[in-house]
Amino acid sequence: MVLADRAEMLQVLAHVRFPATKREILQQCEELGASPEQLDRLDGLPEGTYVEADTALQSLPHPMHD
Repeated sequence: MVLADRAEMLQVLAHVRFPATKREILQQCEELGASPEQLDRLDGLPEGTYVEADTALQSLPHPMHD
């Protein structure tokens, strides 16, 4: 399940124009049609500027599953 989540997040981040700050990533992903769940997950990114999708993906907190 985590792998699918990672793949989904990478698919969303692949269309973001980098370098980008957390705020810019959130804004671009919203414009690109990311789901509310994906946007919530991206909101967990630490503040900063990211140079590529993989760097942002690695910085995401791991999702909590019940």
